[in-house]
Amino acid sequence: MQDPAFNEPTRTLGPPTGGGTLDGDNTKAVTLGGFGGSITLAFDHTVRDDPHNPRGLDFIVFGNAFWSGNDPNQRWAEAATIEISLDVNNNGLADDPWYLIPGTHLPDPPAVWQQQTWDDNTSDNTFPPAFDSWIPPGETGVWQTFAFRLPADPFENSIVLENPNGPFATDEGIFGYADCSPTLILGDLDADNTIDDETITPEQFYTTPDDPFTVGIDPGSGGGDAFDIAWAVDPATGEAASLYGFDFIRITNATNIILGPFGERSAEVCAVADVAPRLRLLDSPTRVIPENITRR
Repeated sequence: MQDPAFNEPTRTLGPPTGGGTLDGDNTKAVTLGGFGGSITLAFDHTVRDDPHNPRGLDFIVFGNAFWSGNDPNQRWAEAATIEISLDVNNNGLADDPWYLIPGTHLPDPPAVWQQQTWDDNTSDNTFPPAFDSWIPPGETGVWQTFAFRLPADPFENSIVLENPNGPFATDEGIFGYADCSPTLILGDLDADNTIDDETITPEQFYTTPDDPFTVGIDPGSGGGDAFDIAWAVDPATGEAASLYGFDFIRITNATNIILGPFGERSAEVCAVADVAPRLRLLDSPTRVIPENITRR
């Protein structure tokens, strides 16, 4: 977070800039900062739970993850949790209930709901951060962030995020989180980091979801992490949310670890898209909800 450009939330608007499978592109990345740092985005329409979408997947979150050693079972990735909310009261504000996508590693969300305390005194190591440049604009004194914390294994114990199913697995063992899969270069139809179609538009390319259950990136997909609205649950009870759609999305850093010279593990967000056939991209979220952003 030492580069203020990564704190600019409007970078998440519009299509992503893909770096491919070998390196992440930071041109449009917004970092979420320390544990509990989040960004909330609003769509200009309700994203629907559409069973006619490819594999029933409804939306995609793009980050800057990439494969380590070009191995899709090992990734430079920083996972973030996804919550969605439907504007039930139709007031255009993100003040209705939030529902969690628990993914593969949050079977009991209340058990891992945690608080992190911060202060602006970087000379005292009682509370982080340790660097003045990590203090969010406007924050003074002591403050707290909250999040569902992902387990240390596999999300915090290693610099590289490894597939729990093993080094030669074809089934993906981690899905349901943001910033875990590469965003492909526009027009790369087979994930080889070479442009195959120079005429394809972002609205076509980045609204085609990758299969989150299978290792690698499907031909024709723009990458990113795809989600089904039907996965959402009430985080307090674990019961299915049964939403027909959502208007707001909240993406939260769910790890709390400093990895030596690499610094804090903090997810990046580059864009969010509604899955085709609606062919709507982020114009789609069109605005950021600033009061719900907490970053370090």
